[in-house]
Amino acid sequence: EPGKDSGDYLQDLNPRSFTELKNVVVEPSVAQDVANKLESIRKTLATEGRREYPSGLAYQFERSGYFALDKDTTGKDNIIFNRVATLRDTWGDKPADEQITRSRGRSGGTEISQPSGGNSGVVDDVRRVAFRAATLLEVQPHPEADSLLVCTVDCGDLDDGGKSLPRTVVAGLAGKIPFEQLTGKKIVAVTNLKPAKMRGIESTAILLAASSGNEGDEKVELLSVPPEVPNGELLYIEGKEPSE
Repeated sequence: EPGKDSGDYLQDLNPRSFTELKNVVVEPSVAQDVANKLESIRKTLATEGRREYPSGLAYQFERSGYFALDKDTTGKDNIIFNRVATLRDTWGDKPADEQITRSRGRSGGTEISQPSGGNSGVVDDVRRVAFRAATLLEVQPHPEADSLLVCTVDCGDLDDGGKSLPRTVVAGLAGKIPFEQLTGKKIVAVTNLKPAKMRGIESTAILLAASSGNEGDEKVELLSVPPEVPNGELLYIEGKEPSE
């Protein structure tokens, strides 16, 4: 509970949340979304008398985290985003030998049952993330970015008729893993994050990968799971309770 020990929740804020970055460049599509959001705020207030909050416009910038539009933004020439920072009570050392294993839950993209004993404490960050088995069905170059790939991924999602609903995932893997090693591969995807546009294409999941070596001789590999694990099955970290 923030502030429980200190009596002041501000002391429990992540210090990095106070860092200010100026003169940052964003994609034109982001600037246009900001302009559209500001216009929507003005119209809603004028026609309905209702206040619409700018923080409703949020992005997940690659390798930087989630950012929400600030109320002091005035237009394309003055865009301010606030990074969503964690509180101190979610920090903690993670064991070095943690590995992803199959969960004991049900497959097919359905939710697993709650662990016995209830949920009386703060849930670890890692348990808030839905790691699911998935299959890469198709991989194509991103039309607007040489470093990105547009992937079609079966994450176990089904429509009302039981038909598979693949997701589109934009991944920064171009030039790092050969195409022939991607298509048909059984991998791990994070499936409960907010969709984010990457160079104009909405990405609805994240592929987990690991790298070794330095720039120039870096080796990148996707985390894989056994082929018999059904798509959509919830995975968890060994030694941790299943995700919630």
